[in-house]
Amino acid sequence: MARISSHDPERQEILTRRATLFGGVFTLGLFVIGGRLFQLQIAEHQKYLDLANDNQFNRRVLTPLRGEIVDRFGKPLASNRQTFRLLLIPEQAKDLEAAFDAVHTIVPLSEERRARIRRQMRRRGQGTPIEIEADLSWDEFARINYDLPHLPGVLPEVGEARSYPLGNATAFVVGYVGAVIDKDIAEVVDESEENLLRQPGFKVGRDGLERTYDRELRGVPGALDVKVNAYGRVIEELTESQTSPQQGKTLALTIDAELQLAAMKELEGESASAVVLDVVTGDVLVLASTPAFNPNDFNFGIKPDLWKQLNESPYHPLLNKPIAALYPPGSTFKMISAMAAEMSGISTSFSVSCPGKLWYGNRFFHCWKKGGHGGGINMKNAIKHSCDVYFYTVAKSLDIDVLAEAARKLGLGQKFDLGIPGQKQGVVPSRDWKKAYFAHSPENQTWFPGETLSVIIGQGYVTTTPLQLAVMTARIATGKEVRPRIVRVIGDKELPPNAFPDIDIDPKYFGTIRAGMDAVVNEPGGTAVRSALENPAWRLAGKTGTSQVYAITAADRARGLAKPEDLPWERRDHALFVCYAPFDNPRYACSVVVEHGIGGARMAGPKAREIMRAVLAKDPASREPFDPRKAPLQQQARAG
Repeated sequence: MARISSHDPERQEILTRRATLFGGVFTLGLFVIGGRLFQLQIAEHQKYLDLANDNQFNRRVLTPLRGEIVDRFGKPLASNRQTFRLLLIPEQAKDLEAAFDAVHTIVPLSEERRARIRRQMRRRGQGTPIEIEADLSWDEFARINYDLPHLPGVLPEVGEARSYPLGNATAFVVGYVGAVIDKDIAEVVDESEENLLRQPGFKVGRDGLERTYDRELRGVPGALDVKVNAYGRVIEELTESQTSPQQGKTLALTIDAELQLAAMKELEGESASAVVLDVVTGDVLVLASTPAFNPNDFNFGIKPDLWKQLNESPYHPLLNKPIAALYPPGSTFKMISAMAAEMSGISTSFSVSCPGKLWYGNRFFHCWKKGGHGGGINMKNAIKHSCDVYFYTVAKSLDIDVLAEAARKLGLGQKFDLGIPGQKQGVVPSRDWKKAYFAHSPENQTWFPGETLSVIIGQGYVTTTPLQLAVMTARIATGKEVRPRIVRVIGDKELPPNAFPDIDIDPKYFGTIRAGMDAVVNEPGGTAVRSALENPAWRLAGKTGTSQVYAITAADRARGLAKPEDLPWERRDHALFVCYAPFDNPRYACSVVVEHGIGGARMAGPKAREIMRAVLAKDPASREPFDPRKAPLQQQARAG
C-alpha cells in the first residue's frame, strides 16, 4: 500500500477533516451520556429512588375476618373456621402447566378447575395470587409444604372459611357466602374495596342475612408492607408499618337457636314450615323450613350433583317457605272473616243451622263436615267447629272490600322488613285487585258474589305466607299492629323494638274471635282439642286450617280415590294451624304449615303444640338477651 506523502496537501486535508468530524461526534456523545447521567443520578434521583423502593417493597392487603351472626343468647349461627388453602402466583411459576401437573400429584386438579384458574389469571393479571384449592386436608397441606421447593409459584396458606354450626337448621335465616364474580367487581367504585374483593378466596354474601348485611359483615381491610426479592417472593414482613384490619360487625338476632332446632326436629320428614313470634316485641324466635339445604355446602362451590338434587326435589329445599311459599290460608282465614262480619254490623249472636251444604247461585257450596254441624252455630261456634256454612251465609251479605280491609289490617297482603330476601306479598283479593289482575281481560274484571263465598273460607284468590299467618295471630291476640323483626344488634348499634300502635279496629270485635280460638283447642267438639297443653298456665288458643290443592272428581271416586289420603302426595291438601299462648296474657304466636299434610287438626296442630310446649317451657322473653357490645369478639386477620 502506498504511503500518504506529507507533501500531498489534498490528502492531508481529507484526513484532517475526518479526524475533526470524528472528534466532534465523540465529544457530542460524551456530552449526551454525561447529560443523561446527570438527569438520572442528580436531577431525577428521587423519582428513581422511589421506583426502586417500589420494586423492593410491596403493600399487601390484610383481609379482615367476616363478622359473626349469633342468636338471641349469643350462640354462633355463622362464624369462621381455620382452613388450609393453596394459592398460585402466575408470574412466579416458570411453567404454568408444569405447576398444575406437579400440584395434581398431591391435590387432584380437573381440567375444569385448570380452565377456571386460567380465566382468573387473564382477568386479574400475572401478579395476583389465585386460589387453587380452598379446603385442603392436613395431609395434603403437609405434602404441599414438603414439596414446596419443587413447586415454583405455589403458596400454601392458612386461611379462614365461613362456618355454619347449625347447618340446615338456620340456612334460610343466615343464608350463605360465595366467591366474588366479575359483576361484583364491576359495581365497585372504590379502589380499596376492589382490592379487597380481588383477594384470593374472598367471599361475599349470596343469600339471607349474609347478603343483606354483606358490607357490615365484611369488615375493614388492613395493610402490610413486605420486602420482596427480584422474583417477587416475600423475604421480610415490615410489621412496624402494619395497619390492622377490623373484623366485620356482629349481627345479634332475635332467633333462639335452641327453639329453632326443636322446630326443625318436629317438622323433620315433611315439607313444612313454622314461625314463632314474641307478640310483645315482634321478635322472630323461630323461622323454620324443611327440608333445607346446608349452607356449608356452598362455601367452596356446591357440587353439581348436589345442586341438581336440591333443584329437582319435590320438597323444594331451596325455598324459604316461611316467607316465600304462598298457600290459600284455608280455615285459618275465618278469624279475619269473623272480624269483617263484625265490622259490617253482623252480630256475634247471629246463628245459622248447618245441614252440610248451602245452595247459592247455581250450585251447592259444601261444608267440610258432610252431615253438617246442626243448629245454633253462632260466630264463636263457627270458629270452634270451623263451620263453612256459617261463613257462606255471612258472605252473601258481606262486601269483599270490607273483607280485604280486615285482612290487610291483620297483616295479610304485605311484606315485613326482616332483611331476608325473597319475601312474597301474597294476595288479598278485592274489586280493585281483580280489575288490575285482569287488566287485559275486561270481561273477567267484575267481582261476583259467589267468589266471596270461596274467599271467606280462605280459598279462591287469597294466598298468604306462614309469616303473615303468624303476624295475623299475634295481632288478634294483642289488638296491636305487631310487626316482626329478626335483627336486634348490628355491631355497636342496637335496634330496639318499636311500640306497636293499636290496630284500627274496634277492640270489642276481638273478644268473640279469641273466645272461638280458645274453644277450638280447649272445649269438647273443638277441631283441635288434641293440641291442648296440660299446663293450665300455658293455655293455648288456636285455629285449624285445610288448604285445598286438588278437588276429587267423580272419576277419581270411581277409581277408588275417595279420600285425600288416597291421592298422590302432591295432590293432597295442605295442613295449617295457628295459635297463641298463654290465652289470658298472650306472649307467643305460632303458625305451622305442612304441605300436603291433609288436615290441620291431625298434622299441623300437634306439631304446633310441641313447638309451643318448648317455647313456653323455656320462655325466652324472660331471659336477658346477648349483647355483643358487652362481649366483643376477638379481632383477627390474615394477609391476602
